[in-house]
Amino acid sequence: MATPPLVAWMNPLPMEVAPALAARRRSLAARARGRVLDLGGWADHLGAYRVGESVDSVVMLDGPGDIRAGTGRSDPPGVRRLEVGVDAVADVEPGAFDSIVSLVRTPLVADLDRFITTLTGLLDTEGCLYWLEPVRRAGRVGRVLALGGSLGRAAGGLHLDRDLPAELRARGLVVTDLSRFEVPTLSAPMRPCVEAVARRPVSSR
Repeated sequence: MATPPLVAWMNPLPMEVAPALAARRRSLAARARGRVLDLGGWADHLGAYRVGESVDSVVMLDGPGDIRAGTGRSDPPGVRRLEVGVDAVADVEPGAFDSIVSLVRTPLVADLDRFITTLTGLLDTEGCLYWLEPVRRAGRVGRVLALGGSLGRAAGGLHLDRDLPAELRARGLVVTDLSRFEVPTLSAPMRPCVEAVARRPVSSR
């Protein structure tokens, strides 16, 4: 097996993200139903999936070298790890999942349009996308700070200047259960976050 590139071991997300959002990650995971695709990043929330009850199975994308996700040795029963990206899953399992859970993944995604389109293609017609993500601050302040986000992205590799709910709606998805909040323990550019559920409109199911 090839050695992962050094950048794979250097997750650019600040270390404080894990404890600051741990409770919300577990809470969001507990809402998932049916066949679940977890986009990875951490493993401490995996026990919140109710496998054998409301959840049938969990597939977790395990990025090579991402030490924050630990190993699969202590994963709960029913969780299967795949060392592939979203595109590879989309090639073999279109429409295969009832729930897709994204926990602070969008700052690492360069092409958000392709990312959302790919996830939607993986989703069953009745399925839901569950999001817990940093976003651009709302209002005029957010628009001004978006420039700083663009500059920060060039230096740190993180995309923090997006309005995720607006991006989802622009692609025809219905956004429900939207909650905006700030996490004071995070670095300032990452403090504004959203927790949301998105699905296809009824007419397209």
